Amino acid sequence: MLKERLNDGAIAEDDNVWQKTMLDIIRLLYPKYVLALREVPVRDPDTKKLKKIDIALFDANGNIDVIEIKVPNKQIITKTNSYRDNYIPVRELSGTIMQAEKYIYCLNKLGLRMTKKQRSELPKKYQVKVTNPSAIIIAGRDIDMSSEQLNDFELIKRKYKNIFDILTYDDIVRRLENIISMLEKDKGE
Repeated sequence: MLKERLNDGAIAEDDNVWQKTMLDIIRLLYPKYVLALREVPVRDPDTKKLKKIDIALFDANGNIDVIEIKVPNKQIITKTNSYRDNYIPVRELSGTIMQAEKYIYCLNKLGLRMTKKQRSELPKKYQVKVTNPSAIIIAGRDIDMSSEQLNDFELIKRKYKNIFDILTYDDIVRRLENIISMLEKDKGE
């Protein structure tokens, strides 16, 4: 479904559509998470404004991590090696990283503020813990990147300590295809 959606022109849709699309897929890619909830509120301790995490992930022990999702058609690194023969993150990716870092900061400072509806999704005795959260960013595509761009993108992905993973939609398609392939191989033996 994801691969078809990426290829059928649905890319122009907004972030909400892609959040819904990724909600169940992400738990397949990262099975440690037992629950994924959309638009979980968190208060900024500095501005007192309420922000909404695109997707909050909860593992079996109650720990929370966050996902920030952008639409696939956004460029994430420069198309030309614009700074001393390097491909650098564009504003959209840098801003998304900052947004994810801010959510982590907010969670570490004030904890989590879930709605009653979101709380009802959790088991009764389940304790949510804010223990050095990480973030996953899903943005852009890499299908048209050169090998040099892919190498620089990998350096960008590895640079950020609090960001658990930075994925393109093409990364997710490849991972899903590999998981399916391995499951089919195991089934055939």
